[in-house]
Amino acid sequence: MVRYLIIGGGLAGGRACQGIRKFDTEGSVTVLTGEKHFPYQRPPLSKGYLSGVQGLDKVYLKVDAYYAENHIDVMQGVWVTRVDRAGHQVALADGRVLQYDKLLLATGGHAWRLPIPGNDLPGAFTLRTIDNSDAIRQATKASGQALVIGGSFIGAEVTASLAQLGAKVTIAFPESRLLHLVAPEALSTFLHAKYQGHGVQILSGVKPVSIEGRGKVEAVRLDNGQTVPTGVVVMGVGIRLDTELARDAGLELGDRGAVLVDEYLRTSDPDIYAAGDIAAWPDPTFGKRLRVEHWDVARRQGLQAGYNMAGQGKPYTDLPYFFSDMFDLSFEAWGDLTAWDQTVMRGTTDSGSVAFFYLSKGRMVGALAINRPDSERNAIEPLVKARPAHGDVATRLADEGADLTALAQ
Repeated sequence: MVRYLIIGGGLAGGRACQGIRKFDTEGSVTVLTGEKHFPYQRPPLSKGYLSGVQGLDKVYLKVDAYYAENHIDVMQGVWVTRVDRAGHQVALADGRVLQYDKLLLATGGHAWRLPIPGNDLPGAFTLRTIDNSDAIRQATKASGQALVIGGSFIGAEVTASLAQLGAKVTIAFPESRLLHLVAPEALSTFLHAKYQGHGVQILSGVKPVSIEGRGKVEAVRLDNGQTVPTGVVVMGVGIRLDTELARDAGLELGDRGAVLVDEYLRTSDPDIYAAGDIAAWPDPTFGKRLRVEHWDVARRQGLQAGYNMAGQGKPYTDLPYFFSDMFDLSFEAWGDLTAWDQTVMRGTTDSGSVAFFYLSKGRMVGALAINRPDSERNAIEPLVKARPAHGDVATRLADEGADLTALAQ
């Protein structure tokens, strides 16, 4: 019998180990991960690790010795085929069966590969794992050129990292501008100029029709009739959630197969928890369920799930947050940027230091800051949580001389 069984060796699973061990130093902990790595985080894979300026020490959550020292068994290269809720056990692909007392599903997702001809040619990649990042870096160095498909954060990050490797990079996406879902037009315009200044070719409003080549990637054909020569293709077009185990176990699911959890990150089975990309939780700030595929949510939820599996019973109330790095730009975002109809800008894009405050139906729902001073950044989270009305704060938000801390009170 394993006291705490964790399925998933990503950030949420690794952090759950830390949360459990803070309150229970004796109960057995086992992590099951399909990869042959100790738990690690993914942001460096598209940023510093991909560009070669960071090593694996920035990717792994803890040094290897941590797990042995804390009596945590990490079973690598292991795949779970079934969760038996009635029997409190999981079946492994190799035939073994493990019994558990408390179970955490931190299975995340897998990168989606576009269903177009040539998507499996050598040189056509997705990015989700350490091995993916290694292969993309090596192939791009050898080719000297790459085409990135997708204009969201992952596509933009990969493009910047490969350009910093010295490659000739093209980014192509169907939307009219980079980061169109979360960036106001002024920010996208600034980003286009920034990327072009680094030699990146931007192809907006296009979709790939096929990846072409004889035995390896040689070009990408677009729906506007253009053919772009390249030796490397990276598909940064989102993930598909790995929630089959939860579905087959009969747990309650929501949109896109997300696992529904309560405020304690418990699923519809009180002995099974879920955290990270797959978990849809009741958010108290916005009064609705949220599911967020970002580093900080996995980091905080994993830790909180570990606390609660160890008996703490503390609700998860953190405001969603994420960060990104592109060239010399450091992005941070707070809140819910999925639905907004108005923004207020503080600073200027020309200066490279700017913040946008997002509002929906007259109330603040989020903020995105680029290279802002620490004193201001620290004030943004409580400000977004307060959800002030546009008429109460808009003028002062736009005034860089106004103290943001006072606005949240």
